[in-house]
Amino acid sequence: MTPPIRKIQTQQEKVIDYQYIRNLKNKEVRKTRFKRTASQRAFRTFLFLVLFGELGYIGFQGFRALQGSNVFLLNEVQVTGTRKMTVDEVQKIVLASKSNALRADLTEIKLRLENHPWIQSAILWRELPGTIHVHITERQPAALMLSRDLYLVDHAGRIIQTFDQDPQYSGLPVITGVPNPSDQESIRSGLEFLDLLAKDSRIFSMVSEIHYYDKHSTTIYLKGLPFGLLVSKDGILPMIQKFLTYMDFVKNNFSDQKIIDLRYKDQIVLKGAYREQL
Repeated sequence: MTPPIRKIQTQQEKVIDYQYIRNLKNKEVRKTRFKRTASQRAFRTFLFLVLFGELGYIGFQGFRALQGSNVFLLNEVQVTGTRKMTVDEVQKIVLASKSNALRADLTEIKLRLENHPWIQSAILWRELPGTIHVHITERQPAALMLSRDLYLVDHAGRIIQTFDQDPQYSGLPVITGVPNPSDQESIRSGLEFLDLLAKDSRIFSMVSEIHYYDKHSTTIYLKGLPFGLLVSKDGILPMIQKFLTYMDFVKNNFSDQKIIDLRYKDQIVLKGAYREQL
C-alpha cells in the first residue's frame, strides 16, 4: 500500500508546482500591465492638461476680443421703479462707468446708484448683447426735520435732501428739537412717536409738529391748537384721544397756555411754559 501513496503525493507536489509557476507568471503579467496602464494614464493626463490650457488660452483671448468689440456695445439702459428720480438721471449714473455691457461692473454701478440720496436699493441685470436693466426702490420721506434748514428724512432717520418746497411733501409732520441733522438715532426716536400716532389716521392727519425731548416723551402740536400736548410714548394714543373730547373747552378757556401735560392719568395739567420750549 505504501508505493501508491507515494505516487499520489508526488503528483500532488507536481500540481502544486505548476500552480505556483502560473501564479508567478500572472503576477509578472499584472506588473507589466500596471506599468503600461500607469504610463498611459500619465500621458493622457499630460495631454488633457495641455489641451485644457490651450482651450483656456483660446477662450480667454476670445473673451477679450469680444469685450473690445462692438457686439456688446451698451446701447440701452432700461429703468423701472422711479417716481421722484427721472429715468435720465439713473441712465447717466449707469453709463458713467463703461460703454460695454459685458465689461460693466454691475456691483460698482449698484454702489454708485445706492449712494444717491433718493435711492434706497437698486437691482441690476444684463440682457446681452447691449442692454442693462435697473430696478430702483426709492426712499420714502416720512417727515420734515427742522435743524437750521428744513430737511426731508426717511423712515430710517436718514436725511434725503433739503426740502425744496415740493407740495407733495409739504403736509408731512415736522420734527423739531434735534439740533444735529446727522443724529439719526434721535430722528428715529422722534419717528417712533409718529408711527404710534399713525395707528389713528384721524389724529395723525392733525399732527403738524413733534418737538422731540427724549425717547420717552415729546410735545405734539395739532393743527388749529395754540398749545402743545406733552405726552409719553407709553399710551400716547389714549392720552390724545381722551384730550380731544375736551379740546374745545380747553381751547376756548385756556388758549393762552403753552403746554398741556397729558402724562398724568385722569388729569390734564396746564403749563404756561416748559423747559422744552426754552
